[in-house]
Amino acid sequence: MSRLSALSPTALQAMFGQETDKELILLLTIYDPSNPTQVVLRLCDGFTQRISETADEVTYGVISRSNSYIFLPMEVTMPDESDTNAPKCSITLYDVTRYVMPVARSIDGQPKVKLELIVSSTPDIVEASFSSFYITNFSYTADRVNIEMSMVGYEREPFPQYSFTPAYFPGLF
Repeated sequence: MSRLSALSPTALQAMFGQETDKELILLLTIYDPSNPTQVVLRLCDGFTQRISETADEVTYGVISRSNSYIFLPMEVTMPDESDTNAPKCSITLYDVTRYVMPVARSIDGQPKVKLELIVSSTPDIVEASFSSFYITNFSYTADRVNIEMSMVGYEREPFPQYSFTPAYFPGLF
């Protein structure tokens, strides 16, 4: 079943309308690998307002459900809906402000990622959510950060967990 049937008419208009004042915005949340409830970074690929302003810098982004997401241009390859393998996704962040680079270097482990789609006119309503992704690879250049993500692939896990060998099951032999 397609995810398009679960989207609201406003989201479909933002996706397919030729002229509309509504925009579909991706929210990216990266969690700390050692504490999966603690957020390390919140980013978005569009903006609706100013988040903060200092003498040197103005930061734009989205406030959704009382959380601030900072705008960074990004290119997203969304996961497919095939049943043959675990979904994979990749994101390229164009980090000319050098905001993400120190965070990417400081992460030790495999952080969990959540992707959410919202419409700019209703930022508190999540149209689609992709959770349970884990970052499998970070790579970066001078002006971009490439993130590769995947879900846990249970097809590679052995079933049953143990082999029936004398070491694990001595009563069988």
